[in-house]
Amino acid sequence: MLTTAPVELSDHATLLAHSDGHPVPRWHLAPEEFDRAWSLGGAVGWTAVAPHGRALFVVGPDSEAASLAAAVVDTEPVPRVVVPRDAVPHLEPLLGDGWEWVWFWTDRPPSPRPGEAAARRLGEDDHDALAELLRVSSPLTSVTPGDGRTRSWWGVEVDGVLVACAAEFPQAPGVWHLRGVATHPRWRGRGLGADATAAVTRAAFGHGAHAVTLGMYADNGVAWRMYERLGFQVGQEFATRTVVR
Repeated sequence: MLTTAPVELSDHATLLAHSDGHPVPRWHLAPEEFDRAWSLGGAVGWTAVAPHGRALFVVGPDSEAASLAAAVVDTEPVPRVVVPRDAVPHLEPLLGDGWEWVWFWTDRPPSPRPGEAAARRLGEDDHDALAELLRVSSPLTSVTPGDGRTRSWWGVEVDGVLVACAAEFPQAPGVWHLRGVATHPRWRGRGLGADATAAVTRAAFGHGAHAVTLGMYADNGVAWRMYERLGFQVGQEFATRTVVR
């Protein structure tokens, strides 16, 4: 029988033990970033600092995830929640504006790609070219070269011009999280973004990573199909929403 009050979880290991092997708490939350966490039925939730500020993350069955989120935001001052997308209808009175996105993961390198050998790790001398590529191809990106939110950038050049890129950051021990995946509009549809993504994913496992993860806006069907072709799996379809108080 589902209890009406969430049970607070004492530490990161306890959160994982209650999450039924869900990949998001396992590979998206580093142990040293643990703040507070709860369980309710088959759902678990935890607070963390997200790109847009502190948020409550919840995974699990939709109705139980919604019940947990509603109970926690009633007492915990979080400005945003990140919940399973299909849990949103259960929470509508509590939620404001937001967006939908998808969290992907893989625990193995992709199949080799013929153009992947052209991708290389970029250096500081490439930062200006990276900034220009992101300006024209991904103006809403949350990362830029040199901002401290990435560890390395990878790219593909055509005739000496950078036309595709991907970055990574150590999300948790043994986990590389991909960011800043972009292709110049004039060079899309040729697999160059997939080549950059495959190269950095393969490098991750070559350096001993256990998993590689990424997030993308849910309405980007082209990118969704690309990641699935590279062997990534959907770990969770999320909705991020402000909390109405």
